[in-house]
Amino acid sequence: MKAVITGLSLCLALLGSNTIIAQKVKISGVVRDSVGAPLEMANVIALKTDDNSMASYAITNYSGKYELTVLANATYTLRYSYLGYQTIDETISPDGSKERIIKDITMRVDNNQLDQVDVVAEMPITISGDTIIYQADAFTNGEEDKLEDLLEKLPGFEVDEDGEVTVQGKTVDKVMVEGRDFFDGDSKIATQNIPANAVDKVQVLRNYNEVTPMQGLDNDDRIALNIKLKDGKKNITFGDIKAQGGLDERYLVHPNIFYYTPEASFNVIGDINNIGRPAFTFRDYFRFTGGFKNLAQRAGSNLQVANDDLGFAIAQTARSKEVTSRFGAANFSYNPSKKLTFSGFAIGNQSISDQESATNRTYVRDDDQNTELLNTNSTQNNSSGLFKLSSTYTPTNATHIGYDAFYKITESEDENTQISDFGINLNGEDVVNNISSLNTQQPIEFKQSFEAFYDYNEKSVFALEAQHLYKRQDPLYELITTQSPFFGAIPIIDTTSFDLLQNKIITTNKVDASLNYYYIINNKNHVNVTAGVSNTNQSLTSAISQLFDGSVISDLDGDSLQNDVLFNLTDLFVGVHFKSKIGKLTLSPGFNAHSYSVTDQQLGSENTNDKVLVLPDLFARYDFRSTESLTFNYGMVAQFTDINNVILGTTITGYNSLFVGNQNLDNSWYHNFSLNYYNFNMFNFTNIFAGLNYNRRAGDIINTVVYSGLDRINQPINTDAANDVLSAFGGYERRFGKFRAKFRANVSVSNSNNQVDNQDNTNTSISQTYTLSGETNFSKAPNIELGFKRTTNIYTSTQVENTFYTNRPFAKLAARFLTNFFFESDYEYNHYRNKEGTTSSSYDFLNAKLTYQKPKGKWEFSVEGLNVLNTTIIREDAFSDNLISTSTYLVRPRYVLLGVRYHL
Repeated sequence: MKAVITGLSLCLALLGSNTIIAQKVKISGVVRDSVGAPLEMANVIALKTDDNSMASYAITNYSGKYELTVLANATYTLRYSYLGYQTIDETISPDGSKERIIKDITMRVDNNQLDQVDVVAEMPITISGDTIIYQADAFTNGEEDKLEDLLEKLPGFEVDEDGEVTVQGKTVDKVMVEGRDFFDGDSKIATQNIPANAVDKVQVLRNYNEVTPMQGLDNDDRIALNIKLKDGKKNITFGDIKAQGGLDERYLVHPNIFYYTPEASFNVIGDINNIGRPAFTFRDYFRFTGGFKNLAQRAGSNLQVANDDLGFAIAQTARSKEVTSRFGAANFSYNPSKKLTFSGFAIGNQSISDQESATNRTYVRDDDQNTELLNTNSTQNNSSGLFKLSSTYTPTNATHIGYDAFYKITESEDENTQISDFGINLNGEDVVNNISSLNTQQPIEFKQSFEAFYDYNEKSVFALEAQHLYKRQDPLYELITTQSPFFGAIPIIDTTSFDLLQNKIITTNKVDASLNYYYIINNKNHVNVTAGVSNTNQSLTSAISQLFDGSVISDLDGDSLQNDVLFNLTDLFVGVHFKSKIGKLTLSPGFNAHSYSVTDQQLGSENTNDKVLVLPDLFARYDFRSTESLTFNYGMVAQFTDINNVILGTTITGYNSLFVGNQNLDNSWYHNFSLNYYNFNMFNFTNIFAGLNYNRRAGDIINTVVYSGLDRINQPINTDAANDVLSAFGGYERRFGKFRAKFRANVSVSNSNNQVDNQDNTNTSISQTYTLSGETNFSKAPNIELGFKRTTNIYTSTQVENTFYTNRPFAKLAARFLTNFFFESDYEYNHYRNKEGTTSSSYDFLNAKLTYQKPKGKWEFSVEGLNVLNTTIIREDAFSDNLISTSTYLVRPRYVLLGVRYHL
């Protein structure tokens, strides 16, 4: 750590020396049109007259004001440009006698638009309608490796650890390259693989809709990114191939190959490593839905098919002591004509992770023996394949027809060895249970969709959408314990060890279809009428057996231990919505009327629940200006359970947990409110965003918990009390020349009600995270980032209360020296403790990398150190409706790697 602090001090000294050497002069003024009205978003560039390079730039605000900074004792051409107006050039030679020069400009209309294209192309940022265009080279300094490094330099952008991109506080829904979907628009694969030096422009497409007839008719408020490649990266193969190796047989091989032409594109990405850097995690697996929309959910109704493809907790990479991953993916797009497009991808992935942890659990119950120490060793081996084929046919701008087919298959295995210690019981016995469990599954999923949009005339637009989902899950769970499990809730034969096997098969067929008619009254008002149907059919069978030496000694028969269930939900709905634009205000109120029929068949009888519901919603947005808006959304949702919650036979969900369903469950009511504000000021590059979300759930489906000794039985019920979640987030970002300061805040308050041992219990969770950071972006000096992150988690129930704090200062350093060498490192220090001070730990991580590459050279050589300080553990806390836990995880040791990379 001393070395890091010394290096940062040196960087600060170098930065300070650079600011003293050259005197700076500010040039400011107001840009107006010929009648004196201010021009917002006019571009002002300061070009050096000796080499015509850009020295500085500015964009006018809503008052037409601009300000830029140049060095004294040089000659510049000030170029003022605005689409539709004549470009103005003025020469200026500040000598330093004045710290500020005032230049007001009046621009005149120019009917010739041809020259404006070149002006726009060289501006760092331009805005045209709902599109913001960033000139990539204006913000880079040569340190960027992949797209995520470049995006982090752009004003208003942020890329999190999972590769999710936000622009002005809004999540990016899709990433395209040259107008084509890149791996289904997934942001992580794009940001971590596209070479930064191949990017010419980044286009932010606000209110994005790829269907031409639907543009301006919906309220999706989606954001997409389109990456424009440099001319030298088109019609050729580009990318890189990287290989690293180290002691203890550590390795990484990562090829990226890209090919783009006007008619076709092809991308291949591979990654094989055992250094804990999986290119595709199981979190990514669940995010990949194939781009399918939930048609019924858009109408206010939701039946969420359980996505328990694994049936066990997903091991996160940061918590694992060993991770090996193998990943391969290919993506293509082909346009045989301007009217027809074919595209698709194939992804194959395997991830093997070993995890070792010690967890202190406090169960939410009124009992002296409610604390457990659980030591776990687990190995997860997950293999998956994802395939998608899409086609789009657009014979005219008025017609859009599309078809998608998506297939997903997985083979997963989770093997655990655990020791559960509840301490000394009332009889003076040490309650220790040795546990082994194996959870395997091979789920498959197939989705297909058809859509057709037709702009019949200037008054009428029709939209037909249909989807089909088939899913099969087959979880197999084996549990071996030294203590007799479940305190007689399952009738088992007494042996020296207890071996239970549970098999389960769940199949789902879901069909959704909707027809929309849009009547366009005028260019500011239209009416949308919807009619649709959603039908879900599910079946579930399960059984429990007792084994001895791998052979079945008892099939545990009886209605209470087996399931053979059929479930159906049919939803017929109609909806009416009106959208109107009144000045700067956009309003879209509406409602959806639903007729539901829910049935389940089990134990020789059928249970039916029919009802009619009307669900209102409202969308409103006020655009103060093109870069500032306030958006409000309200929607009432009827949430229905799927088959997993209605089964009446007991199932095993853990070594000390059983589950029994409830076929009398009713739907719950969700009231979702959201208020979002964003303001992106290009005059001083200030980005402000904030949001407030409130979710109130009436009749929510919760789990009651009944303890039997140290084991528990869970059963879902509809609660009479309301559950609610209030969350707020905000961010402030400001650039000061080559410096950038950022502040982020996230606060969430959750109240949930359940029952523990037939007593009402209220759980409250308060989570707060605040992050403050500052960074530099010099092209010829070392760059640093310094920051501090504070996290507070407060967990409260009727019987238990715990508070945890984590303080995390962090720093990053990047420096180029001796022309060909580049050094980068990142450091973070974590101090974790609880309020009482009984739990406390400190740990830190340091990574460093030294790279050698000649300017424009094809070969790159590196030495990299991961976890240089050889930290061995981390700590985390978690909260659920029946327990609070603090876990200590073993993490990967120090790795030192030598690497080589070839740039195609």
